[in-house]
Amino acid sequence: MLAVLIVLFFTLGSFLNVCIYRVPRGESIVFPPSHCPNCNKRLKWYDLIPVLSYIFLKGKCRYCGQKISIRYPIVEILTALGGLLCYLRYGISAQMFISFAIFCILLYISAVDIDTMEISTASVLLLFIARCAQIFLERGVSFNTVLSIFSGMFFSMLLILIIYILSKGGAMGFGDVLLIAAGGAGFTAAQAILANFLAFIFGAVFAVLMMILRNKNIKSEVPFGPYITVALFITMIYGDRILQMYFNYFRA
Repeated sequence: MLAVLIVLFFTLGSFLNVCIYRVPRGESIVFPPSHCPNCNKRLKWYDLIPVLSYIFLKGKCRYCGQKISIRYPIVEILTALGGLLCYLRYGISAQMFISFAIFCILLYISAVDIDTMEISTASVLLLFIARCAQIFLERGVSFNTVLSIFSGMFFSMLLILIIYILSKGGAMGFGDVLLIAAGGAGFTAAQAILANFLAFIFGAVFAVLMMILRNKNIKSEVPFGPYITVALFITMIYGDRILQMYFNYFRA
């Protein structure tokens, strides 16, 4: 069963690549069928096997020799890894599939943010809907659950909203505020702090690496969305465990 799930995850990763490329351009994700963006040659099924086709074709189009972006196999591998983490955390359950759907939305948002430096309202709304479904499934439908959704949004976005206002959008985009608010729905105050902490840690580590490897100035414009998405996903599925370890450590 796990093998079937992994194949499914890789396949969905391939579909996610289509969405990442076409949706921001306003293109249909169904028509035309998969084709090389350089020579427009329609791709065969054996050109579309996740990861393996990229390896066998040595990262080039079979028909025109144009290089294929390394992002395609990376997205497929990340999708499979995200699905595996959801499976290990929840087993085969509705919670697993909803968590995996959230992971795919977060990965889509990250990739598009890297490409365009923008986070669409539609993708954030989809994330919020999926997150609400996850919370209602976990806690049931009640006034307290709805209250936790909006309190989590407030706690999660507070810091980034303040940075956005004080910097007048120079340090953070409003899309970042909406992203962490939607993904942080249902978080406790402690989980919201953890998500923010992780996002800034990941961002700082990446900035330092870029300065070392590429000699980039730290003021270079880099999208913050990918760090938020990673932090949100980790907090969603492992936040309770991380916080419990933290509190146990200081009680010892």
